Amino acid sequence: MDKEAQNYKNQLYSELARLGKGISSDKRLEILDLLTQSSKSVDSISKEAGISVANTSRHLQVLKGSHLVKTVKDGNRVIYSLTSKKIGKLIHLLVKIGEEELSEMRAIEQQADHEKGVKIISLEQAFSWRRNSVLLDVRPVDEYEAGHVDGSINIPLSELENNYDKLPKGKRIIVYCRGRLCVNSNQATRSLNEHGFDASSLNSSYQEWRELSYAR
Repeated sequence: MDKEAQNYKNQLYSELARLGKGISSDKRLEILDLLTQSSKSVDSISKEAGISVANTSRHLQVLKGSHLVKTVKDGNRVIYSLTSKKIGKLIHLLVKIGEEELSEMRAIEQQADHEKGVKIISLEQAFSWRRNSVLLDVRPVDEYEAGHVDGSINIPLSELENNYDKLPKGKRIIVYCRGRLCVNSNQATRSLNEHGFDASSLNSSYQEWRELSYAR
């Protein structure tokens, strides 16, 4: 290989490595996953990811330097979003590869799914039962407003305990959150079943539901 060809190849791989740097952190992966749901401020990301605002800002600067996120100003706030919908697909693909290749990841998921009071429902089954069920979205309001399953109602997990009276006890409830990386749907399902409801956890995201809907 001549010097010009080698230099060409090296430059391209070096640029691709910038993307790799962006996703080479568990917290940055979590931030990207959060941004697949909706655009968010630093404070909102910090709260949902459970890290300080300072650390959140540092991770976001790395992600911005990797061209994985972009910003817009909203008054005094800076709002972050993904630079492309393909990044959301990349995160989804990483999860699928992890579930297929990492036995530790599968074990963590199975343990969460077998906790007392948790019933699991598949995406296909939930889709076929949708007309005879209550679809409960337990994500924060901003994520629900950015896009949700048609006909679903939104009660964030943090508010569920004070809103049991808004849900019917004589009808199946299908609970969903952000997908497989989020345990909130399992937690909400357990809480509902402990209070006499018939709830099942759907560990799939709104985006996955939409893809299945388009395929039908």
